Amino acid sequence: MPKSMFKASLAASAIFAIAWFRMPPTTMVVRIFISYGILIAILSMLIGLPIASLIERLKIGRWWSYLTFAAATGALLGALSSHPILESCARPVAGSGEQDTCIENPFALTFSPWTRSQPGFAGENPPIQWGDYIGTIAFGAVVGGVLGISFWFFYRWRPRSKIDVNDP
Repeated sequence: MPKSMFKASLAASAIFAIAWFRMPPTTMVVRIFISYGILIAILSMLIGLPIASLIERLKIGRWWSYLTFAAATGALLGALSSHPILESCARPVAGSGEQDTCIENPFALTFSPWTRSQPGFAGENPPIQWGDYIGTIAFGAVVGGVLGISFWFFYRWRPRSKIDVNDP
């Protein structure tokens, strides 16, 4: 199972890197595929393997179950890592003299290839917007879905040992 998950994380890393294709190819391969590929591989081993084991234990290991669980997990990770506001926000009434109580999240990660030129911390230039947040959730679902469906493929079609334990 770990070998299939590693192969699937390579496929998901390739999809992640292809989404940022507007960068020079050497930057894309070295910075995006390698660095974020290691992150995707670690997360898939830490989070994906227990989920895949649970799916197999429940005997619901069809292609759609791997796709659904992985896409939902990817979307959840995207939502948790890129929420733009740290606290609840109370907007001041115009002309009241009240202060804006919103605190921008300076550590928000954004992985939206539709709204940003590169993945990573949003920082201050420009601060993360709701479009970044929605794009990160959607892209997390896409990368997670690719990871899930490719794991199903590699796990389903893995070479099996032809040794019979009942053979003398």
